[in-house]
Amino acid sequence: MIWQIIKKQGLLFWRNPQQLLLLVALPIILIAILGAALGSDFENESSPIKMKVAFMENVGEQEQIDQFITDLHEKLPSKAVKEIESNIENMAPINSIKAVFESEEVSDFLEITYIEPSEKNKIVEDDSYSAIVEVPESFSYDVLDFMVLGNTEAPTLTVTYNEEQQVRTSIVSSFLTQFQEQLTKGAFLGKNGIDVSTINFQEIKGEVISINEKKPVSASAYYTIGMTVMNVLFLAGAIGYYAYHEKELNVFNRIIMANVSRWVYFSGVLASGTIFAFIQSLIIFTFSWLVYGIRFPNVIDFLVVTLSFSFAIGGLAVLLSALNYRLNSETITNFFMNIIATLLAVLGGSFYPIGDFSPLIQSLGNMTPNGAGLTAYITLLRGDGIAGIVDSVMYLLIFALMTVVVAALCFPKRGVSA
Repeated sequence: MIWQIIKKQGLLFWRNPQQLLLLVALPIILIAILGAALGSDFENESSPIKMKVAFMENVGEQEQIDQFITDLHEKLPSKAVKEIESNIENMAPINSIKAVFESEEVSDFLEITYIEPSEKNKIVEDDSYSAIVEVPESFSYDVLDFMVLGNTEAPTLTVTYNEEQQVRTSIVSSFLTQFQEQLTKGAFLGKNGIDVSTINFQEIKGEVISINEKKPVSASAYYTIGMTVMNVLFLAGAIGYYAYHEKELNVFNRIIMANVSRWVYFSGVLASGTIFAFIQSLIIFTFSWLVYGIRFPNVIDFLVVTLSFSFAIGGLAVLLSALNYRLNSETITNFFMNIIATLLAVLGGSFYPIGDFSPLIQSLGNMTPNGAGLTAYITLLRGDGIAGIVDSVMYLLIFALMTVVVAALCFPKRGVSA
C-alpha cells in the first residue's frame, strides 16, 4: 500500500508539468545565471583591491636634504659629512616611500596621486580616496637628524583615512607601520655602528608545504549545491499541498474507511518526500556534471549526504502535511513556500556564503537543513572524506527524526473537520 501512495504522488507530479518545471528546470536556470553573474566572487578571476592614495608634501625633500648637509658641516668633520652625503639618497625617507608606492607590484592595486596643499580640502571630500598622506614641513630633515645624530624623536606622518573603506585603509596603515619599523631598525643599527652589508647570513634552505590544503570551489559548483538544497525545500511544500488537496477530496477518509492504517498513509508521504527529493537532487547534480564537469571525489560519500538530506526533506514534507490536516488549512504550506523557504535559503547560504561574514550566522545557517546539506556537499568537493561531514549528516538525520515525531503527534486519525 505504501508503494501505491508513492506511485500516486509521482503521478500527481507527472501530470503537473508546471510544477516539474519549477522543481527541476528553475534551479538549472538559476545555476547558470548566478554562476555567470557572481563567478568572480568565488574564482580567481576578480581583480585585486584597488586603492587611491593622495600624497601631499608641504616642503620639497631635496630642500630639506640640502639644509641638513649644510648643518652637518657645522657639527661633524668634513670626512664624515662626505661619507653621509654619498649615502644620503638611500636615507631619504620620502623617496623611499614613493619608490614603493610607484613600484610595479604595488601599482597594480594602489594608485598614488601627488597633490598640492591647496588641493587637500577637495580630496578630503572625494570618497574615492582611501587615505591622504601628508608630509610635515620638516619631516625629511627630522628623519635624517634622528637617524644620523639621534638628536630628535622619530617624526610622524599625518594620515587621514576614509572610514568607509576599512579594508583599504588597513592596508595603507599596515604599509606605513612597516615603513616606520624599518626606519627605527635602520636608526638603531646606525647608532650602534652596525653595517648590515658586512654581516654574513647563512642561507637556510627549506620547503614550503601546504597543510590540509583545500580544493577551491567554483561558482558553478557552489550554486549547483545552493540551488539544489533550496529548491528541494519547495518539493516538501508541494507534497504538503497535495496532501491537503487529497484531504479536501476525502482521499484520507476513504483510506481510513478501507481499514488501512493511518500510519501507512503517513509512511507513504514520508517515503514520497524522501524518494522524490533524492531523484530531484540527482537530476540537478547530473546536469551539472554533464554541463559544468562538477563531480564529487567519492560517490559513496555523495550518496550518503544526498540520502540524509532527502530524509530530512521527507520529514519536512510529512510535517507540513500533518499540520495542514490538523489546522484544516493550507496556510502553513503557503507560508512555508512563500516566506520560510526563502529565509532558510538566505540563511543557509544558497544565494551567497553569508556565513563567511560572521561565525554566528554560519552556525545558524548550519542549523537549517539546506545549510547543513550545503556545508556537507562543499566539504566533500574540497576534498574531505566522510569524517569531515559527520556533524552535518548527523544533524540532518536528527532533524528528520524530530520532524517525523512532531508530525506523528499532529497527524489525525480521520479527516479533520473545520
